[in-house]
Formats: sequence, C-alpha cells, structure tokens
Amino acid sequence: MSMPLISALISSGGLILGSVIGACCSWYINKLSLNEQNKLKVQDFSYQEKYKLQEKHININIIRLDFCTAIYQSIRYLQNTEKPLEHYTIPAYSNYHKIVASLSEDYSLKELSYIYQFYAILDNAHISLSKIDKLTDSNYLYIRSVFFSILKKIYGNNYLKILNKDIENISFKELYSDPLMKEGYRNLLRSLDEQYIKE
Repeated sequence: MSMPLISALISSGGLILGSVIGACCSWYINKLSLNEQNKLKVQDFSYQEKYKLQEKHININIIRLDFCTAIYQSIRYLQNTEKPLEHYTIPAYSNYHKIVASLSEDYSLKELSYIYQFYAILDNAHISLSKIDKLTDSNYLYIRSVFFSILKKIYGNNYLKILNKDIENISFKELYSDPLMKEGYRNLLRSLDEQYIKE
C-alpha cells in the first residue's frame, strides 16, 4: 500500500476512534450530570416537604393560640365585675386567610369554615376594640358585648355558663373538651391539638 493511503486510513481511524471516545465520555458525563440532578431534585423535594410540614405546624399553633387567647381573654374580662381602668384588644393573626388555606389538604371545608368564621369575629373585635381610646361607661358596655359575641360564637347558648368556670385553672385540652362548647368547635380544636402533637 502506498504511504498516502496508509496515512489517510490512520487519520480516518484516529478520527473515528476519537469520535467514539468523545461520544463515550459525553455519555458518561451526561449520565453523571443526570444522576446529580436527580439527587438534587430528591433533596429539594424532601426540603420542600419538610418546610411545608413545618409551616403547617406553625399555622396550627397560631390558630390554637388565637382561639385560646380569645376565649381566655373574653372569659377573664367578663368575669371581672369591676370596670377596669383600661381595656385590651384581642390579638389575632391578620393574615389568617393564608394560614387557613395552608390547612386545606388536611381539613374539611366545614372545619375550615369554622376557622374562617371565628377569625372574622376576632378580626371585627380587634378592629372595634382598637378604635376605643377612652374607657367610658358606654365603651365598657360595648367592649363587654364584643367579648360576649366571641363566646356566643364558640359556646352558643352556653356562653353564660362558661363564665362560671375557673378559667385560670383550665388547660387548653380541658377547654376544648368542655361539653359547653359547640360540637363543631370542640371537634376542630381537638383535631388541631392532635395534629399539633402528632407533628
């Protein structure tokens, strides 16, 4: 064979071999890259799930705290027979619609509605009480009516009976287990408490 032909064959063989080696290396690198991407996706998904669970846990606790604070504060205020020197507003989470929405996977529409209704009353009470700057006799009666409305929402016709309880010695569990509370709220608060403890 002539030298130029051998040289061309070697050159062609080198190009083909180089292409095969390059293709194998590219395939291997792509495979490693895809494996890394899949690992990152799994880690990201795991992190998102963990974050979602943590956020839900926080939201459940906010709801429990708002319910508890409103009930305890209403009962305390209404049990006090003397007109106080000052009044307090009811703290409530202002973006309650977001925390309620975050629970939509775990709670029924009816249960979510209970939470929304309660927050609507709390929001209204918070706004109404925030507008009062002086504690006059008429304002005092109005404040009492606001606290009564909170208790009526949760206890229905039993709202006056709950005022006979020693609120300072009642735990949250005892509070939501009390048969004086409307059954829907009792079940909801029990469920929130169990969900909080479980997580």
